[in-house]
This record gives sequence, structure tokens and C-alpha cells, in this order.
Amino acid sequence: MKTKKVNEIEILIISNTLDFSTDYICLELDRRDAKYFRLNRDQFNSYKIELHLSTMSLDISSNGKEFYLSENSLKSVYFRAPTFLRDIYQHSIPPEEQLYRSQWAAFIRDLAIFENALWINHPVATYKAENKLLQLKYAGLLGLECPDTTIANFYSKENSSNTNLMIKSIDTGLLRIGDKEAFIYSNLVTSDELRDSYLSSSPIIIQPYLSPKIDLRITVVDNQVAAVKIVMGDKGVEGDWRKYKNQLDFVAFELPHKTKELCVNLVKSLGLTFGAIDMIQSNGKIYFIEINPTGEWGWLVDNSGLQIHKQISDCLQEGIKSKDDS
Repeated sequence: MKTKKVNEIEILIISNTLDFSTDYICLELDRRDAKYFRLNRDQFNSYKIELHLSTMSLDISSNGKEFYLSENSLKSVYFRAPTFLRDIYQHSIPPEEQLYRSQWAAFIRDLAIFENALWINHPVATYKAENKLLQLKYAGLLGLECPDTTIANFYSKENSSNTNLMIKSIDTGLLRIGDKEAFIYSNLVTSDELRDSYLSSSPIIIQPYLSPKIDLRITVVDNQVAAVKIVMGDKGVEGDWRKYKNQLDFVAFELPHKTKELCVNLVKSLGLTFGAIDMIQSNGKIYFIEINPTGEWGWLVDNSGLQIHKQISDCLQEGIKSKDDS
């Protein structure tokens, strides 16, 4: 009787089929002949899974192949999927779909039982690090410059007239309007406009607008730091640069050594291995704006030549080496 070959997994990737950044990682790991499995959250019902608490092991059947990981074999986890699916309980979604989304999201969180593996990033740390006020608090305590920040559902500073302000959502501003998704960008407004606005139904983040400015994107992978400046032509971008993404240049930028150190320390202080940090260079200073623990980076490989996919792959394999050596 012929037995099926079981493929041992050393690196588990949690993502989805349309994630471009994960494609980069998989191509690099294929090149290195790494033992990995890509678990796509939009294909959950195509897998057969058994997670055994008694043996701390996970069996996966996919496309006629058998895969296996245990607490001893699993060395690294690359976690690209969101911590929570924010649209689980929409009225337009049938109960079966709601159950599908909620229970698979819970299953992914349950994989946190594999505590000995190197996580990029651990779901608990990701959830904590998505708190924008906590990010700013930690950044300030470490010594990074931070803009004065207020969360409020009204604006009442009567002594400020026509001052430029930057407003943004506290959490990711992703809405569904009919069958389309809408994203809320950061917006440049005046204090007079904000004072006359109706804000009571939803609190927002309010910060002074830094001008003139150059936006910076800093990607931290463990102790490695890669930075780009974001310009249109040779000038900084007014407002939220993401509105003009196809018109921009992403130019490799050398951060001051001290700022590099502080970025690495911030990522570690939040319990992360990876962080995509947004900063602004303005009037001779570099200001911390925010950090995204699941930030996109694939477009930086294409547009600026940064080798982030290799850095992450190195880190995943370092997890293997460090555990084998322990």
C-alpha cells in the first residue's frame, strides 16, 4: 500500500492569493529551497486542517498534498493577514459567510499557540501596535520627535484662526458604500474649516500640519533599516502622498544613524520584528507619524530597488538557524 508523502513545514506564511508582497517572499523562499507553506485566507475552504493541542501539531491537506508542522518543526511565521476582519458582520453578508469569516479568523489567532516560532509579526503584538496613540507614546519616550496630537470629536481652539491642520481617522478608514470600498485619507484642513465641521459622531486625530515637508517611508526588518523619501519631481507632496501614488518617485534615503537606531528600538518596544514607519522631514527635524505592523512594501521593491523581500526571507531563515542553534 502506497503512503502519501508528508511535507514538513518550517516556515508558515499566512496571507491571501492577491497579496503582491507575499509573492515576493514565496519566490525568494522557492529560490532558497525553503520548506514553507502559504496558507491563504481567501482559500480556507479548499484546505483540510487538523490542529492537535495534545501534540501541538497542525496537519494540512491541499491540492492532494499533505503538510505537517509541529512546535518543534515550525521555526518562523510570516503573518500578512489582518488581525481582525473588520467587515465580518455586515448586514449584506449571509449568516454562513459571517460564520466562515469569524471562525477562520479565530483559527488564525489560535495559531499563536506556536509561541516558540519567530513571528513576523505576532498577532497579539500586531493588535497592540495598531494603536496610533500608543505608537506616538512609545516613539516620544524613546526620543523621536512627534507632532502635537489630539483625539477629539470637536474643535474648539478659538485662539487659532486659519491654521493648517492634518486630520486622520483613528483606525484604518475603510468603508463599504454599496458594492464598492472607500478609503479615508489624511486630509489637510484649516482650523476654521474644522471648527465649522460636524464631528460629534466620530472622533478623529488632529495634528498641526508640517510644512514644508518631505515624506519618508522607513521599513524595519529586525535590525535592518531601509528608507525612501517620497517626492513628486524633486519636491515634497502637499497633504497625503497616497492620493498621488502613481505620480511619485521613491528615492533611497540615508537616515541619520541615531534615527535608524530609534526606529529599530521602536519596532522592538512594540514586540514586532517588522514595521513600516511613516516619518516627515520638516524644518531641519524628522518627525515620527505612525507605524504599520502589516504595512505594504512590495511597491518599494519595484520603485526604489530596496531588497525588502530578501531581508524578510533572511529573517525567517535566521529564525530557523537561531532555534536550531539553541
